[in-house]
Amino acid sequence: MASSKLLTDVALGLAAGWVGGKVKAAAESSLQEWGERKLPPEPGQKELDGADPQGHGDRMPPSLLYRKLVAARKDQAAADALDDDEVEAGAQWFHRALAYGYPVFYSVLTRRVPLARAGGGTVGAAALFAAFHGSTLPALGVQAPASQLPKAWWVWEGGSHLAYGVAVDFVVDVLRRITR
Repeated sequence: MASSKLLTDVALGLAAGWVGGKVKAAAESSLQEWGERKLPPEPGQKELDGADPQGHGDRMPPSLLYRKLVAARKDQAAADALDDDEVEAGAQWFHRALAYGYPVFYSVLTRRVPLARAGGGTVGAAALFAAFHGSTLPALGVQAPASQLPKAWWVWEGGSHLAYGVAVDFVVDVLRRITR
C-alpha cells in the first residue's frame, strides 16, 4: 500500500512539474516585460549573470551551470567550444531536473506533512527561490548576487516562482483528489 502511494505521488509530482514549468515560463516572460516597464533596470544591470532571460539566455544560471559542468568533466576549451544549441540542450537538462524534482518532492512531502501546503504552494516556492537564487546560484558563480540584480528581477523571477509553486500545489491537490 505504501509503495502504491509513493508511486502515485511521483506521478502526481511529474504531472505538476510539467504544468508548473509551463506556468512559470509564461509568467516569467510577462512579468519581465511588466517589471522592466515599472522598474527600469540601471545601465549594465541586464548584462549581469541571471538578469535577462529574454535577451541573454546564455547568461542564465542553467546555461552557465552546464558550461561549468563541461569544463569540469572535460576542460575549459571544450566548454568554450560549445555552440548555442548544445548549451541550450544542456541548460534544459538542469531546468527540467529542478522543474520536475521539486514537485515530486512536494507531492511526497505534502501527503505526509499536510502543513507543507501552507499558502497554497507559495511558501514552498518562496523557499525554493531563496535557496537557489538567494544563495546557491550566486555561491556557484552562475548568478549575480540578488542585491546587484535589477529591481524588476524580483518581480519576474520571484513572481514566476510563486506562480510555479501555486500551479504545482493546484495540480497535486486536484490529481490527489481524483486518485483517492
